[in-house]
Amino acid sequence: MALGIYGMNGIAIGVFLVALSTLLVELTLIRVFDVLWYPNIAYLVITLSMFAFGLAGVYSSLRPVDETSKLNNKIACLAILGGLFAVLLIPVLDHCPFDFKEIGRKTQESAIHFGIIYLFITVPFFLGGVILTSIFSKYSSRIQSLYFCDLTGAALGCIVLIPLLPLVGAAGLLFVACGLGFLIAAIFFQQRVFKGVAVLIGIGIIAYPFFRGEYIEFKPHINKRGFSTLSNKGTHEYSVWDPISKIDIVTYRRNFKWIAYDGGTQTSYYYSFDGDYGQLLEDVKTKPHRHFWGKVVLPSHYLKQNTRQEVLIIGSAGGQETKAALAYGASHVDAIELVGAVVELGRGKFDKYIGGIMNDPRVNARKGEGRSFLRSTHNKYDIIQMMSNHSSSSIAAGSGSLNTTYLQTAEAYTEYFTHLKEDGILHINHHIYPKMVATAALAWKRLGRSDFRKHVVVFEVPGVQDNLPTLLIKMSPWTEQELQDLMAFMTSANELVVNPLDPEKSFLSDDFFSGDFPKELEQKANYRIGPSVDDKPYFNFIRKGVSQVDIQPETFTNASVAKLLNSRLQDGVPRDTIHLYVTAVASLLFAAVFLFVPLLFSPVGKAKWESKRSFLAYFGCLGAGFILLELVFVQIFMKLIGYPLYTYSTVIFIFLFSAGVGSMMSEKFDMYAPRRWPIVFGGIAVSALFIMAVQTWYFDTFLTMHISVRIVAASVLIFPLGLFLGMPFPLGVLSVRHQVPGTIAWAWAMNGLFTVIGGFLSVILSVQIGFRATVLVAVVMYLVAGIFFKNIYHPRIAEG
Repeated sequence: MALGIYGMNGIAIGVFLVALSTLLVELTLIRVFDVLWYPNIAYLVITLSMFAFGLAGVYSSLRPVDETSKLNNKIACLAILGGLFAVLLIPVLDHCPFDFKEIGRKTQESAIHFGIIYLFITVPFFLGGVILTSIFSKYSSRIQSLYFCDLTGAALGCIVLIPLLPLVGAAGLLFVACGLGFLIAAIFFQQRVFKGVAVLIGIGIIAYPFFRGEYIEFKPHINKRGFSTLSNKGTHEYSVWDPISKIDIVTYRRNFKWIAYDGGTQTSYYYSFDGDYGQLLEDVKTKPHRHFWGKVVLPSHYLKQNTRQEVLIIGSAGGQETKAALAYGASHVDAIELVGAVVELGRGKFDKYIGGIMNDPRVNARKGEGRSFLRSTHNKYDIIQMMSNHSSSSIAAGSGSLNTTYLQTAEAYTEYFTHLKEDGILHINHHIYPKMVATAALAWKRLGRSDFRKHVVVFEVPGVQDNLPTLLIKMSPWTEQELQDLMAFMTSANELVVNPLDPEKSFLSDDFFSGDFPKELEQKANYRIGPSVDDKPYFNFIRKGVSQVDIQPETFTNASVAKLLNSRLQDGVPRDTIHLYVTAVASLLFAAVFLFVPLLFSPVGKAKWESKRSFLAYFGCLGAGFILLELVFVQIFMKLIGYPLYTYSTVIFIFLFSAGVGSMMSEKFDMYAPRRWPIVFGGIAVSALFIMAVQTWYFDTFLTMHISVRIVAASVLIFPLGLFLGMPFPLGVLSVRHQVPGTIAWAWAMNGLFTVIGGFLSVILSVQIGFRATVLVAVVMYLVAGIFFKNIYHPRIAEG
């Protein structure tokens, strides 16, 4: 019954490597499609592809495996084939460009290209699923130790991306996955010659991108902000795959270089500067775009000029805000940028080009996350500035479907206000200023402060889609002289739309400044206008419907908001939420396939056995419940750990690793015993509720400590929950392993189906009811699963 010559140890290693390579491919492709397309489309495609992982269970239920099946060479060939399809994605993506904006104009070509891409994406996941279901079915009596290897392999797969991506790039990681396929084959081949050849080929393929000397680049699919056009003109200078965002440096015009984040999804610039601040201030009077995006970068620095002001820049990017602070006499600048590569390039390769501003002794330019930095310092600032700061990466945000924006929540504004001096200024340029004001007002009220309207100024270019209105919140009330100075400084194109001294001339009503935003106004408005909080941090998710939005002053829908929402409509389809609709429809279709194909055509589906419905519901609850907890805790622990990428990696790793340990412990402590299995489901509920109960106190205890301490603290709190989460799946397999061959494969299919559906539900639920309530939903799912387990439980298996 052994597979290969290494026995169960070899099989365990094989399972470990299959899980590792599968998750590595998944995360790599998310990064690839963040660059080639946009995060929401990346989410859509990867989500649809992950259905193939569960579809492998449907296939295996039709062609069931039992303990007498011979699988050695079959698994070896499947592993090689999966690896080859992963690496073949590189030429496929280069020769089949897909731009969703062109669907209406090039429908047939777009459909063919998308179909080819989708095929090559799904094959590695499908084959990986077939391998795992085959092994789990054949060796079901060892499911607890095999499931341990599956989960720990996936855990490692989610963190190896961080150190490897900058070294070899995304395409290089696909070569690594291909090489792992050959190494997996070497484990399962019975013939020594085949083993040796597979090992040599696998090592060679893995080594290739490390010794190549440069990245293997993908050809752009979408001309994001003209990036593809410029790159084709030979102006591309440098690329680096930072784990947060891919950074490309392109010579844009004579006096500045374009920093393209993720293929042009976002943008910043390195401006040419000779270090002459006197001349810079003269240039600002007549040609501010020579050194900055415009005067909107400068008003807070202008007001505080030559006061030895201390400044914090959150999202310092190419350094224009830092340069503004230095030009107007700042004594110290903390410049915090999430993408470390941008800081390293500014301090190194492009230091002289930008006038040495990041190496100025007054400047602390560093990689970091804004709110984490604020929690780690007791400094108070004269200016805190953010310029359209958010990350374009699905991974950095922790969600590709609806980006969370933790820099635009009431809790975030509370941290900004408490780190400003008595006369300090918060300076933000970001879209949707009515929502920003409402959110800031909630924070202001929570701090026990009043008369917020007297502290708020907003400038906007009227009548157009101004995505960077200027919000200035001053801790002391604005004076008439300060307003006159501001209006004289700003260009005539910028209109004062929120006037703290003349409310009648302001676009916003008193409700926006009260800190108690009326629900009636939220319901009346034709976009999501209410304040954003950490429990629902979807600031940018403002769409209510799918129709065109008109400018309506009575509902505080200005031209900027209306044009922003309408610009996201393509032939009546909202591009910002289309992935949710498609995923919902696909979930229904796949659910029908996963349920009725095995039910009608497989031996296990045709066979009559008791508790079949409970069996299906049980594994469905496990899939949805696990992913709900996993994804929601990524968001909840963002507040403790801070850095989005580190949070994602830590939470997912600990969830998977501790669940793997839990699977192993369920065997060691015989949790299948009649009086012990209820402890598993009770333990999940108690552990999850305990985390929610102590979250505030626990987080406050560790928030100011070093990032390494916060990661350990998060891991310690999550680990007990993970232990219990790793037990229900193997216990369920043990309870049905005596049934008709194909039963375990169908269990895998249902678990995989509802894992994908659960990921979709995590977004919908967290938007509607918040993260904390979504955790309660997941807990209820596990308690319901416990009831279904009672129906499928067979004590005789524990005894035998």
